[in-house]
Amino acid sequence: MRRIIPSLVLVSLWSACVRTTPAPSESSESKKPSAQSIRAAPDKVAREFNLRPLESGVTPAVEGATGSPNGGPGRAATFGLYVLALSWSPNFCCSHSEKQECQGLDGSFGATHLTIHGLWPNYTDAQAQKAGASWPQYCAPYSSCNSKSPAAGCDPDPATIPADMKTYGPGYVSDNDFLADHEWPKHGSCTGLDSGTYFSSAISALKGLPGDQGTPALLTQSVGGTVAATDLQAAFGSPESVMLSCDSSCNLTQVSICLANAASGQPSTRTACPSNTTGSAYDNGCFVNHCQNVTVQAAGQCSSGSSGSSGSGGQCSSPGQGPACTEDSSCVSQGYLRCAKSGCCTTVPH
Repeated sequence: MRRIIPSLVLVSLWSACVRTTPAPSESSESKKPSAQSIRAAPDKVAREFNLRPLESGVTPAVEGATGSPNGGPGRAATFGLYVLALSWSPNFCCSHSEKQECQGLDGSFGATHLTIHGLWPNYTDAQAQKAGASWPQYCAPYSSCNSKSPAAGCDPDPATIPADMKTYGPGYVSDNDFLADHEWPKHGSCTGLDSGTYFSSAISALKGLPGDQGTPALLTQSVGGTVAATDLQAAFGSPESVMLSCDSSCNLTQVSICLANAASGQPSTRTACPSNTTGSAYDNGCFVNHCQNVTVQAAGQCSSGSSGSSGSGGQCSSPGQGPACTEDSSCVSQGYLRCAKSGCCTTVPH
């Protein structure tokens, strides 16, 4: 018995340790922070990440709409088409190097391919004239999600974000699903689709475009150089359905494709973009700003002062960057979340 008792004691002690260790699902570190803990002022988020301007959209009035957002489908708006917005990451990452999707960009899919920014319901010109806006946004019951402190139900269930988004839309699955949590209540809520179908539809629409997984050969061949804007537009086919966005230096920032809204509520065939988008400097800036040639930046090919290098008190003059800062408190008072290592205020959480 003397030899058995010590063994029993050791087993009992080991069992006690196992029972008092929380399961992985119970760990606070594994849980996604609440919606209220990772938000900044919506207008600041829109500015920093080159999102569609809030003032150009409208929340449709719906009689008898009740309930709180719960991550499920919103009340479908009446709209004529979708705009599939695709980002050129090398340009975006010049002023957002601290974003997880920008770390290790060189050599990744996004360094040579377009990635998903959003799939946006959009009004035809006739619908826009009637609505007094270019698109619907924050549809019931998500109208309250356009605030600095939205309810937790404003966010989609992370399990509904397809695994392929890590490649085709890395902003959706990085920084606490930052882009998914923005795109779903603002745009997805107006489609009538559930979040899984909404995200999958964006991926399918991208992969249905000409070229390698949605990126034409001409665009890939032009990385690090320039290309005529009209030639790049034509490379996607159906040029009347293609818009090109550029910054003030005629660097490519985004490509947008207009797609018909099928009876199923999902994007379908290519369609001509309405003038409420083609005349927009946001959606079609390369042509609105008369850029005959477009520069297609390579990863890390950034102009001086826009690389997001570390150092307090940076110039913060690149498009999308917040004001210069030295401490978090000065940023919070202006609607941002913190002072980034770049010395610029940011809406990206730690």
